[in-house]
Amino acid sequence: MSASRLLPSAAAGLFLLLAGTGAFAQASAATPLGMTEAVRLAATSHPTVRNAVGQALQAGEGIADARSGYYPQVSAGLSARTGNRQLQTDGRRQVHQASLSVTQMLYDFGKVSSAVNEAEASATAARAKLLLAVDDVVRDTAQAWIEVHRQQALGEIAQAQVKGVQSLAGLVGERQAKGATSQSDVAQAQSRLEAARAQQLNTASQAERWRLNLMHLTQGRMPVDIAGEASAPLASACAAHPQTALPAPTVQMAQAERDMAQAALRGADAQLLPTLSLNAGVNRGLESGARLAGQSATESTLTVNFSAPLYEGGRSQARQRAAAHAVEAAEAALGYAQLSVRQRLEDARVQSQGHAQRLPVLAARVHSTQRTRDLYREQYLQLGTRSLLDLLNAEQEFHGARFEQAESAHEVQRLAVECLYQSGRLREAFGLVDAGDLVAGGRP
Repeated sequence: MSASRLLPSAAAGLFLLLAGTGAFAQASAATPLGMTEAVRLAATSHPTVRNAVGQALQAGEGIADARSGYYPQVSAGLSARTGNRQLQTDGRRQVHQASLSVTQMLYDFGKVSSAVNEAEASATAARAKLLLAVDDVVRDTAQAWIEVHRQQALGEIAQAQVKGVQSLAGLVGERQAKGATSQSDVAQAQSRLEAARAQQLNTASQAERWRLNLMHLTQGRMPVDIAGEASAPLASACAAHPQTALPAPTVQMAQAERDMAQAALRGADAQLLPTLSLNAGVNRGLESGARLAGQSATESTLTVNFSAPLYEGGRSQARQRAAAHAVEAAEAALGYAQLSVRQRLEDARVQSQGHAQRLPVLAARVHSTQRTRDLYREQYLQLGTRSLLDLLNAEQEFHGARFEQAESAHEVQRLAVECLYQSGRLREAFGLVDAGDLVAGGRP
C-alpha cells in the first residue's frame, strides 16, 4: 500500500486507539493510577496529541491534492460576451455560451512528481510530529509519576526521621527532668526535630506539586494518587546498545523536512522547463441567433500546448536558489538533530550507569549507619560514652543515607524514561500503539 494511503489510516488508527483506551482510563481516573495507566490516560486525553492527529490527517490529504495533477482537469461554465459588432444573426451584440473543457498534462519534466514528493515528505513530517507529540506527553507523564513516587518515598523516610529525632528529644527531656543532662541538649534536640519536620513538610509539598502536575497531564480534576511500582521495561532501558535504537521522532521530522526541501528544489528546477498538455473544448451557443443557418450548434476544439517560461523577471531562478539554500539548511538541521539525540542518549546512559553503580554502595552505607546509630544509642544509654550530639548526628546520617538511596533509585527510573525517549522506544515500552498501525512503509 502506498504511503499516502497508509498515513491517514495510521493517524486515524492511532486516534481510535487513543479514544478507545481513553474511555477506560477516564472511568478509572478516580482510582490510584499505575505508571502505565497514567501514561495511557495522558496520551488519550492530551490536546497536543489530538492536534497532531488532525495535522497528520490534513497532511495526508495533501498527497491526493498533489497527485491530482496527473489526472484530467474538467471544467464547465457559462459565459456572456459583448462586442462592438454584430455577434448574432438578429443583430444583437451579445451572445451567451455554455462551455466544457478538458485539460490533460502529457509531460511536465517532473513538476507534478516533485509536488507529490514534497507532499509525501510533508505528510511524513506531520506523522513524525504526531509521534513526537505522543512521546513528549508520555515522557512528561512517566517522569511526573516517578516524581510523585520519589517524593512519597522521601516523605516516608522524612516521617521516620521525625519519629527517630522525636524519640531522642523525648529521651533527652526525660533525662533533663531527672537532672542527667543540660538544657542545651534539649535545645539541640528540639532544633534537629524542627529541621526534620521542615524536611517532611517539604517532601509533602513536592509530592502534592507533582500530583497536580500529573493531574493536568491526565486532564483530571483532582490531584492524582499513584499505585504500584515503575513499569518493568524501565529496568533495562539504558542498557540497550545505541546502535539498536530506532530513529527518534525529532530525527524523523528532520529527515522529512530535508526530503521536503529536496523535492522543492526539484520542483523549482522543473519550473524552468516546458510543459506539454492536451486541451479539448466544446462551446455551444444558447440562443438560436448565435449560429449561422446550416452551422452546427456546437463548436469543438482540440489543442496541443507546448509552453515554457521565457522571462519572469528572475522569479524562477530566485526560487531555485532559495530551494537550494533550504536543502543546505535542512541537511544541517538533520545533522544537529542526530547529534543532539545521540548526545542526550549517551548522557542519560552514563548518568544511569553511575546511579546504578551507587545503589549497592548506598545500601551498604544505610546498613552501616543504621548499625552505628543503634550502637551509639546503646552507648549513650548504658555506658554514657556518647553525647547527644553523637546520637543526633548518627540519626541524621542514617536517614541521609536513606534519602540518597531513594534519590539514586528514582534517578535510574527517570533516566530510563529519557533513554527510551531518545532511542525512539518509549511508545513501544508502554504498549501504546502497534507499529503496524502507525507506520507508513517504515518503522516508528
